Amino acid sequence: MIELVNNNLDKVQFETKPFNHWVYDKVLPENIANDLSDLPILSSSIDKNSGKRDTYNTSRLFFNKRNCNKYSLFRDIVNIFNNLKTIIKLSQICGRDLSKGKLRIEYTLDTGDFWLEPHLDIKEKLLTFLIYLSKEKGSNEWGTTIYNSDLSVYKKVPYKLNLGFMFMSGINTWHGVPKQNIKGIRKSLIINYVNNSWRNLDEISPSSY
Repeated sequence: MIELVNNNLDKVQFETKPFNHWVYDKVLPENIANDLSDLPILSSSIDKNSGKRDTYNTSRLFFNKRNCNKYSLFRDIVNIFNNLKTIIKLSQICGRDLSKGKLRIEYTLDTGDFWLEPHLDIKEKLLTFLIYLSKEKGSNEWGTTIYNSDLSVYKKVPYKLNLGFMFMSGINTWHGVPKQNIKGIRKSLIINYVNNSWRNLDEISPSSY
């Protein structure tokens, strides 16, 4: 499984505008992506959508020790992205040393009038790697929007099952999800490598299984 993912990481579309980002047609083994998509996890109702990810804490699951003990599939994903070969591969691709970073993964379930305002990732996130998981009708419209420095829209990243979108935190890496009425559940993995300043240790994945 690790070998297959690393092979997939070599098949990348790299773009430099409006900031360095990488798009993968597929990341995970097909059966793993489908199993993640089909997990029987329901999205929670959000009374007030503020356009910030922490508003949606009840509709996100972290791949921490507790949830990895509950879902064997989560353990499989943690083992892939905590593997030294994968870490070295991603470091070579993005040009940033991830070997001292801590792995943080969340499974997000967004629905209804979910949106994210244009924002920059905080500097504690060394790398952000989104893997889309939905395969519902209309989900092709659910991709992340990336913006120019003046916050005008540059493009929307394609959305489909197992497509990956990767970038690093920086002064111009503006991204978000415009307001829309999501009929269904917009499922994604958000994989981060974070530095030692990360405070929410309950969000950190176990080092190994």
